[in-house]
Amino acid sequence: MSNWLKLGLVFSVAVMFMVSCQKADPEADKAAVQALVERDSVWFSANTEMGDSTSGGFVDGDTAVFWWRGTQTHDEPNLTIEVVGDSAWVDWSRHNYGDFYVLANLPTDDSLVLWTKDLVETARLRGVFTREGQTGDDDRGWKLNKVSLAYGRSDSAQTVLIDSMKIESATVGELVIVDPLNTYYGLEDLVWFTPGEEVTLTLYTDTEEGVAFLHTFVLIWPFYVRVPFTDEGGGVYSGTWHAQLLPFPRFAILDLMTRSTIYNPEAAYDFNGWLFPYTIKTAD
Repeated sequence: MSNWLKLGLVFSVAVMFMVSCQKADPEADKAAVQALVERDSVWFSANTEMGDSTSGGFVDGDTAVFWWRGTQTHDEPNLTIEVVGDSAWVDWSRHNYGDFYVLANLPTDDSLVLWTKDLVETARLRGVFTREGQTGDDDRGWKLNKVSLAYGRSDSAQTVLIDSMKIESATVGELVIVDPLNTYYGLEDLVWFTPGEEVTLTLYTDTEEGVAFLHTFVLIWPFYVRVPFTDEGGGVYSGTWHAQLLPFPRFAILDLMTRSTIYNPEAAYDFNGWLFPYTIKTAD
């Protein structure tokens, strides 16, 4: 073997070693991914809270009820990041704190009574980041690639659960989800609906004593849309809504609570929610 060939092999090995050493910095990668999570304003942070500013009213028997979640505060998120090669798996969670309000028109004396309950809940979301650049690029080349459904549950009481959900529309056809935190969607190929498309949602739950709602964001006042679901019996709740008109990625919040959360002033706040990521776009 010639000296030039030997030198070439040595140089190649050295370059590969330096590149390998440059990439193999898991702590720097975790810090870069964490910074991206903290800067994200679409999927993590604000959009994972179950709050809304809209008082939704409905009549049940002789009682007219309006209820809403107030402004929430939060503790510092708990973030777990696992880097495997050029992929980083993120498990994000935090607690939300606030008040749950019920304004009820009692039939006994035709008076309005305001009930306030402590709201403490935990929201979780998982995401997958992939390295799409070089370690010397901004954020060490990392970019958010996929998100799971988000999952929320009250801390004060935990007696209701959504077992699965079904989505039906002309664009989607029929889609069934059973494991929200292990169901991922790429940001470039989210489930999408056309503007104004009719969407039917069905929740299969473990309770026949529940009330269910859809919440979703809009870009104009009142900023939230709330749709009450019909109790189909047997722990099944269904509702139909028309997708928003303006293209924008967002969550649809599927909200299940015990009836006592709303109708019993002494009962604790008891809820389970799934947040489904989707977007609006026109058909090709």
